[in-house]
Amino acid sequence: MNNNQVKEEFAQVIRNAKIAAAIFFILLTPSIVMIVKDVDFVFGQDQSFWFRAGIAGFVIYMGFTIFLWKCPKCKKFPGRGWFRKECQSCGVELS
Repeated sequence: MNNNQVKEEFAQVIRNAKIAAAIFFILLTPSIVMIVKDVDFVFGQDQSFWFRAGIAGFVIYMGFTIFLWKCPKCKKFPGRGWFRKECQSCGVELS
């Protein structure tokens, strides 16, 4: 696998991480709004529903991080952060 292929595959990993994070924040936002604004329902659902939805979003993001956040070359955890320049396991350039 050449360096350009590694960079392209890691760019897809980053894109998927951003999608997973967006899902988490979209599911968490109504719960935060309900607490801050002291409202009982958002989109016809109560606070317990949105709390569970936020937890589901967190589980989705953590599942992505644990199972899919991998270096394309060595298939190990490359290190934290969306803006990684190189893999901490194998040293390959990621971006």
